[in-house]
Amino acid sequence: MSNSRSFSKVPPVVANYTAKGEHGKLGDIDCYFTGKKDSKRGIFVNYDAFRYHPNVFQICDILGSLGYCVVVPDLFRGKTLTMEDLGNPVAMCKFMQNSGSWNTSKASYVQGLEYLRNSGATSVGVIGFCWGGKIALTSLQELGGIVGGAIVHPAMVTSDDFGKINAPLLALPYNDEDLEMFKTGYAELRTKPFGAKCRLESFVDVVYGFCGPRGDWSDPAIAKRVNDAIQLIATFFMTSCPTKS
Repeated sequence: MSNSRSFSKVPPVVANYTAKGEHGKLGDIDCYFTGKKDSKRGIFVNYDAFRYHPNVFQICDILGSLGYCVVVPDLFRGKTLTMEDLGNPVAMCKFMQNSGSWNTSKASYVQGLEYLRNSGATSVGVIGFCWGGKIALTSLQELGGIVGGAIVHPAMVTSDDFGKINAPLLALPYNDEDLEMFKTGYAELRTKPFGAKCRLESFVDVVYGFCGPRGDWSDPAIAKRVNDAIQLIATFFMTSCPTKS
């Protein structure tokens, strides 16, 4: 995959999208696969609390078109949260303790990362959206061999998370999140050996979940910011997460 292709402007997102990848299985878990299957660059994607959605597939397909091998496991195994669940403390607590916990997701992370490596990837990163951002951060703390991670409008991130990270991070928080906490955490990341590879970019002009199912991509202003985020992600993984020969 040439640098000129990787740094080319990503194609614009569209509001009505048909996924280009394919569905299959890794062991007993359903997955969405897209991109160059034998790429040296692999990306594990952790969707948000609303699970599979055309917006998620479109971002993954764009990254796949840039030469990445992308896998999106169905970590909820067919179960989906609703908007009503988000406003229900009991439902959310149950979710966090079960389907949404790191302990539940860890085995699928290990399996997905192994798939990418066995497919030929020598540089494997992770991306997490909203709730998935928290889980992706945890993978950077607890699993080895991940070259970097990107978190997009992440949820439930705390100041304690940054000091435990063992790989470069791209953080893309949105306006209503604790931006000062992210700035403090980013400053701590900059002190690490890989600190110069980290990046923080705040999206202060968009709503929560703009890159996921809640994003209205028929709005040109939102679509532009989604493309900005995708460009940042693609550039981050190319510049901060090199492949091995």
